[in-house]
Amino acid sequence: MWDTRSVELSINLPAVLADTVEEVRERDPEYLQRVILYGMARRAVYQSLSRQIDLPPDTSETPEDPTV
Repeated sequence: MWDTRSVELSINLPAVLADTVEEVRERDPEYLQRVILYGMARRAVYQSLSRQIDLPPDTSETPEDPTV
């Protein structure tokens, strides 16, 4: 398994969202942990994949119109 350690996060959220997060944390703290882990994993995968794509800086992401 992984070596793990605790970290403490402090984020500023709009009051309504912060209240909802606090309610979820009180009801099921493991759920909130899984949500954060899922988000961090998605970000890591995205960053890894984006580094593997070698696009020249001037490459357009939209296809060119062949009729022009």
